[in-house]
Amino acid sequence: MKTIIKNISSILLLTWIVLCMASCSSLLDEDLISDRTTDNYYVDEQGFEDLVKSAYAPLRDIHKQRDLVLLGTDVFTQVGDPALGGLNGLNEYSAQAINPQAEAVETWWNMLYTAIARTNTAVDRAPTVSMNEGIKMARVAEIKFLRALYYFYLVQQFGEIPLPLNEITEVVTSAERVAEEQVYAQIVQDLENAVTQLPLTQEDYGRVTKGAAQHLLAKVYLTRGYRDFAASDDFAKAADNATAVINSGQYELLGTFGDVFKQGNEENNEILFSVQYSSNTVLNGDGNDAHSIFGQGVDGLIGMDRSSTYNRQQPRYVPSRYLASLYDTEADSRYDATFLRIFYATVNQGDKQVGDTVLFFPEWNQPWSAERISAADYIAVNYDEYYMNTSKFTQFPPIWKFFESGLPYGDDKGTRDLFVFRLAETHLIAAEAYLKSGNESKALEHINAVRSRAGTPGMKDAMALSSVTIDDILDERARELCGEEPRWTELKRTGTLIERVKLHNERASVANSIQDFHLLRPIPLSQIERTTNNFPQNFGY
Repeated sequence: MKTIIKNISSILLLTWIVLCMASCSSLLDEDLISDRTTDNYYVDEQGFEDLVKSAYAPLRDIHKQRDLVLLGTDVFTQVGDPALGGLNGLNEYSAQAINPQAEAVETWWNMLYTAIARTNTAVDRAPTVSMNEGIKMARVAEIKFLRALYYFYLVQQFGEIPLPLNEITEVVTSAERVAEEQVYAQIVQDLENAVTQLPLTQEDYGRVTKGAAQHLLAKVYLTRGYRDFAASDDFAKAADNATAVINSGQYELLGTFGDVFKQGNEENNEILFSVQYSSNTVLNGDGNDAHSIFGQGVDGLIGMDRSSTYNRQQPRYVPSRYLASLYDTEADSRYDATFLRIFYATVNQGDKQVGDTVLFFPEWNQPWSAERISAADYIAVNYDEYYMNTSKFTQFPPIWKFFESGLPYGDDKGTRDLFVFRLAETHLIAAEAYLKSGNESKALEHINAVRSRAGTPGMKDAMALSSVTIDDILDERARELCGEEPRWTELKRTGTLIERVKLHNERASVANSIQDFHLLRPIPLSQIERTTNNFPQNFGY
């Protein structure tokens, strides 16, 4: 769907940002921005197609807001020795960082409700649009998928939330929080409708397909299945929908894990749904910054300069020691396909020539002796020394599967597509759903499909599990999907967030601040202040 997001005109996009901010006035603002000049535009096929395209546009900014889905988990942390203090608030659940005025919380809330306003407008205006009914039906299904996705992101973070389902055409200053059960019911309704109306394939790459909708529906059923308001067949329906995607013949696991992330191969047969970017950076806004935010700075080391070779590495989301320790370094190809363990000189400087080794991380389970480290003519850092600050850099092997070569130093406007759903996760959803349904043999079939693909040559059979638990599935999700999955919500769904944070996030465990009420985020203060009726805050904030 390169044309769906990448070719939205700037004027159209700006118009809809203004309109949708107005449409969110019941939630965010008491002032209505009045602009009804578009009433006569979205009445035919061209106008409605533009309206649908505008509902895809927020996907970029939403998926770049990673703080609430990655920090404060078992597999991502912040840098520095926890014994030295200086803990990061979001990662450590400090009241100074996670509160009703937190920027991350307010940004997430506002972005998602702005996006929902666009989808509501499209759904409401569809009946009066004059166009081919079959095409219109598919477009409405795309919109309902997007609305379900946006609400799913909200309800997992905030619990009871407002549930507007119609275009806002006048000033509304009150809002009501509705029960999570009702929100999930609406999400399921939208997705079930989308599944029946969406085609298996789309002419424009990136448009929502039936497979993407079934994948999301499977995950929604799986998530609801853990809740006290779950339907008795939620886990079974999750398994059925995930299996339908896998058996559809539309997708396949690529031959190797590394193939999935090969630059230039973003439109591959494993991808069900992705956020689109263009090679033309003019069309990309701020671009995809995934190539730099999982990294570490090395340009201050002797032999390293500020160049596109490694670009500007920012330790925003730092892989925990626990994440590294999950990999079998002999049998699992994902270890070296995920992390960068060796840096080479990029300039002639001091005793270093271009191409010389500057920094090396031995395999996490094969530490070098002090004598071997001392004898090396480069810096070597063992697993137990990760995150120890020095005067020049913070030492850990960064996640490298998202790297984009050829960008000017410091340029975070990456052009690679960002994966939202891919078939490996569909298998892991199926594994979890079958396990919760009491069918361990089917659960093993699906988790082992992922593990076998990940095996190094000659070791694929050795990767197979003979039994499976929820912890096995969560560990497998970490190996396969680190940096892609919203890890916080995966742990919350399975009831393991607090336990795993305390066990595996070294800085958070030192802070010891996480409590039961942190399973929900605070409602933004701006929402409460701008609502004229009583709008309750979540407990603990």
